[in-house]
Amino acid sequence: MASYRHLSRVVVMQSFFEHEARGADFDEVLKYNLAEYASQVEDTSFAKNLAKKLLKHYPQIRELIKKHAPEWPVEKLDPVERSILALGISELIDPEDDVPLNVAINEAIEIAKTYGDETSAKFINGVLNAVAHDPDLKK
Repeated sequence: MASYRHLSRVVVMQSFFEHEARGADFDEVLKYNLAEYASQVEDTSFAKNLAKKLLKHYPQIRELIKKHAPEWPVEKLDPVERSILALGISELIDPEDDVPLNVAINEAIEIAKTYGDETSAKFINGVLNAVAHDPDLKK
């Protein structure tokens, strides 16, 4: 179960990255990427639900990034890091019942280690931990 969820998170992050970088239709990109990984992600409902949450909460996600990483304007953030943060924060704002917050944070950190640069994981960890402990966070 866990491995398909990790890959689902990667697919959502990559799809959101492409959506932001190229202006591509997010739903179409997600559909294409899920088809590409169909042999490894048999149940796509987790990925689709995560994608809905990310889009639904993106205005709030941007505000949380501004609040907890004020020295990094959202528009100037590395697009990969911005996509990973969006994914991670969406899971913190609207968590799945069976996904503890520390698991969501750790998943984002692991994705950052794979797709980001040498400092991405530390940056992602710091911002997500700050967001997770934000007393104003509407969960």
